[in-house]
Amino acid sequence: MIHALDSSQVRNVGLGAIVVIVLLGLLLARLVTKMITRVIVLLVAVVLAVVIYQQRDRVSSAVADAGKRCEATFFGVHVQPDDPVSRKACEQAGKVPAK
Repeated sequence: MIHALDSSQVRNVGLGAIVVIVLLGLLLARLVTKMITRVIVLLVAVVLAVVIYQQRDRVSSAVADAGKRCEATFFGVHVQPDDPVSRKACEQAGKVPAK
């Protein structure tokens, strides 16, 4: 026995295939858009983390170096030394405003 499709079945299968392909395309487009958005957000977070870590490292190294202790900045904002002796020396040198 040979099974074959007739013309009405071909039209229905073709229409069904078109609907499935369009729905899969829309679903994939939505998933790809969400995935791209997630990747972009993740990249931005990683870049910000690296930049903040570098700024933190600069402040730490500046505070450790006695010559740069009074000139430490974090994203352009002047950071005063937390050590009272260093703060007093910076105030006397005129590099940090007195409280």
